[in-house]
Amino acid sequence: MFESTHKPEFDKCFIDADSILYRIAATTDSLTQAKGHFDTSLKAIMRDTDSVQGFVAVKGKGNFRFEIAEDYKGNRSSSDMDPKMKAMLDDLYQYAWDTDCFQSHNCEADDVVSIWATEALELENTFVIAHIDKDIDMIPGWHYNFNKKNLYYIEPDDAHLKLCKQMLTGDSADNIKGLKGVGEKTALKILDGVSADDALNVVIDQWRKKYPRDWKVHLEKCFNLLYMRRSWDDFRALTLEEVFGAP
Repeated sequence: MFESTHKPEFDKCFIDADSILYRIAATTDSLTQAKGHFDTSLKAIMRDTDSVQGFVAVKGKGNFRFEIAEDYKGNRSSSDMDPKMKAMLDDLYQYAWDTDCFQSHNCEADDVVSIWATEALELENTFVIAHIDKDIDMIPGWHYNFNKKNLYYIEPDDAHLKLCKQMLTGDSADNIKGLKGVGEKTALKILDGVSADDALNVVIDQWRKKYPRDWKVHLEKCFNLLYMRRSWDDFRALTLEEVFGAP
């Protein structure tokens, strides 16, 4: 990853706007003001990234990952949210849907921006992904953190290594189980000096040690919950072979 001191012009800006809606719902009492803040936030991202077209993804209905693991995001509950904030958030989502933001049905907004980025690469369009989610750094290309106002580039090898690291650690925020006892520091130590070409095999070896007989079942469950899809046909459990070829 490297930060940019030069701001290129992008053909397309793909915005994961869920965090924007949550922030506004938590800090604004007036729906009229909240709608205005949302519109202003999107315009600021377009201005700051110098993008020609903007595409906004927000949460929709359903998520295929719950078919892979019923306890996915099991440590989160909308019932824990302040009722006033939840009502505001529901109204803001309705506003986002009514103003043609893309509803990420049966997936997540980060899957959608990942697919859009894949399509842009195929069309040879320049693009930037605007978000604040470190998990989206698993997608190679230009990124813009709209909270920090930071533009940076993720190389393909670095994106793959980030995915491999999380295939070791899992993600406690989303209740995705990695290898027991393997946290951030241990994962970095395991992958220290490992090339992107060899990283997946190192990850597989670690899972084999833990689950000699059924390592693939456990690893693919973790992988499928983490991996951001690259195609509209991928909203299902994928095998490692489908994504990476024979490990």
